[in-house]
Amino acid sequence: MKLAAAVGALCLVVAACAEDSSSDGGAAAPADSSAATDTGAPTDTAAPTDTEAATDATDATTDTEVAGSEPTGTDVEGPESSFSQEELDQWGIDYTGATPGEASGDPFTIGYVNQEAVFPENTVGIKAAIEYVNTELGGFGGRPGELVQCDINVEEDGTKCGSEMLNNPDVSFVLTGTLLVGNQPLYDVLDGQKPVIIGNAVTLADFLTTAGVGYPTGSVGVIPGMAEFAINRLDPKPTNAAIMYADNPAGQAAYASLLKPVFDLAGIPVTAVSVADPGATAADVQAAMTAAGAGTADVFISVITVQTCAAMYDAMKALAIDPVVVTTGLCFGTGMTDHLAEVGDSGDVPDGWYFGGYGYSYFLPDLDSGIATYLDKVTKYAKAPAGVTIEYTGFAGPSFGNIMTIAKFANELGGQVDTASITPLIFGFEGPAMIQAGTLTCGRTALLGITFPAVCGNEMGIQQYVDGEWVSAGDALDGNPIDVTTIGN
Repeated sequence: MKLAAAVGALCLVVAACAEDSSSDGGAAAPADSSAATDTGAPTDTAAPTDTEAATDATDATTDTEVAGSEPTGTDVEGPESSFSQEELDQWGIDYTGATPGEASGDPFTIGYVNQEAVFPENTVGIKAAIEYVNTELGGFGGRPGELVQCDINVEEDGTKCGSEMLNNPDVSFVLTGTLLVGNQPLYDVLDGQKPVIIGNAVTLADFLTTAGVGYPTGSVGVIPGMAEFAINRLDPKPTNAAIMYADNPAGQAAYASLLKPVFDLAGIPVTAVSVADPGATAADVQAAMTAAGAGTADVFISVITVQTCAAMYDAMKALAIDPVVVTTGLCFGTGMTDHLAEVGDSGDVPDGWYFGGYGYSYFLPDLDSGIATYLDKVTKYAKAPAGVTIEYTGFAGPSFGNIMTIAKFANELGGQVDTASITPLIFGFEGPAMIQAGTLTCGRTALLGITFPAVCGNEMGIQQYVDGEWVSAGDALDGNPIDVTTIGN
């Protein structure tokens, strides 16, 4: 029960795992501005209601194609790189162990399952990476990569997609994008038959499965890491905290199981209030922040999506308060930047806020993590259907990185990949993984004594936006990331 309660919070990693998503929609839970009680995490660990629209879509479909066949969509515009093109190219060669050139020969098949109606940015990142590997890095062990894709829209599609991947002799492993439904039946079909690389883990099933592993730390690292940062790295050390979280079962569990226990261990009292998310107005958020005591608390932590982040910013202005804010990467990106411009304020994100992530930053691109190379190549190769904006800070980044890691595995095997040969590489990968800080400990990552079998990453980091500039505040860039496995030990 303790494990289930803790992992129930992970449905919320749309707000922590990917650091941004342009797919927030659907019905919001009713607002609740009452202080949270200490009765423990709810037992309902269902996915947030903002994904319900996807369940009305059509049945799953399978599609095989070489990446890059869609019409070009919105251009990607990331920070300018301070590295030479030779350095950016060499990083990709070194990470994958590639022989530069263009791929040729028999296709290298990548089984791929995604909830496309909700998270299309995964596919954008994956196809950009495949085209980069095919064009510049000699392919996957010399072979051009192609996707065999199956889309999940309803729970039953997990079984259908799993069966299609299992019965396809060309598929030796399966990569996922982001799944809020259908992932458990998918894993049930594939477990022990074909290994899964979990792209962006967001639900209980993603973190507990033995069918595969996910290399980013996700919510298991980011949410408690934010609490650890607030408690032990802010100066002065807080004596109390205010918390605002999404009013749905996942948000409640995120607070009760991943945030509050860390404060309890430190003996620091918290006042927590839930709020409708998405859908909360500035007035709703203003009432919630007032009830939580955000204006007088030593630190204010939010675990919400970008629309509510914007409302939170408006509420702070209306209340004339300026708390120390620690939040997730969902509060940065295009949505927040556009909102600041709409209300006549400057800056990419609110000044002074702290943001939790995977230990590196899209806005402070470095060479060693691969982020600088990612920004260069996603700008060059990303394509999307008309009307789809490519948010480079979102799920596209980790998905791009997973393809690069698959290319590494294929090169190690000389392109002769089957299920038996790639399985130990997938489960035994110790990193470093592109965009994720630290050594990976697949199957051994634990928080507060609870081990999560499918979680590999165990470090996270914090950056702050100050006077129009991004600065490290405890991450891999300044050599001081937070190792969440040490919390409570």
